[in-house]
Amino acid sequence: MKKKIVLLMLTALMVFAAVPALAAVPKTSEKTGLVTIDGAQYYYGKDKKLVKNKKVFKIKKKYYNIDKTGFVTQWTGAFAKACKRLDSLKAIPKNTKSKTRQACLKKAFKWSATKLRFSNSAKPSKVKDPIGDYAKYGFSKKRGDCNVQAATFCAMATVLGYDAHLVQGYVPQALKDGKPSKFGEHAWVTIKMGKKTYVFDPNFEKTHKAGWKFKYGAKGHYRYFDSNKNEIGK
Repeated sequence: MKKKIVLLMLTALMVFAAVPALAAVPKTSEKTGLVTIDGAQYYYGKDKKLVKNKKVFKIKKKYYNIDKTGFVTQWTGAFAKACKRLDSLKAIPKNTKSKTRQACLKKAFKWSATKLRFSNSAKPSKVKDPIGDYAKYGFSKKRGDCNVQAATFCAMATVLGYDAHLVQGYVPQALKDGKPSKFGEHAWVTIKMGKKTYVFDPNFEKTHKAGWKFKYGAKGHYRYFDSNKNEIGK
């Protein structure tokens, strides 16, 4: 009977120790408030509670992603700049509600579409990472072409927790018998929401005021072609 009691106590202690949110609050860093447990970082607020599920969380001028379990990772590079821009736009969600997040997404889209000064010749000289290089250029220079517009929005959408993708392809510039006879390079963003994929085109918003959230093939929008000049969504 004593062996069973001891085993039960040891099992309970192991489970208790494995969950940071339930264990006694460990000593945090005086500079950041972060704590490291088994090689992973967590953040306990002033109320001594473990902070969870924060896509953009600011700690001492740096930005972090905190997942549903409380695991903390730092946003770096273009994504850190995206966080800073969202912060300046007051577009960091205070909760995880869909309407709140989408309102922040729309502020991000408006900045990339209308506040970032468009210039067809403004772009980085070398591009190895399309999102990273174009977005860093746009956030730093506050100007750019369609690639820069799309990349800055894509980076902000990503840190907000959306499944965002930068797409580089073509749009028709001239038609002959209803078929494209001349193409122009273009860039836009797709975001999967639920089971549907939507197009977000900051450059089209700039020129036609209709670039926010539509499906491929929608009337009054571009016809989009991939890198091999195959029409998308046809």
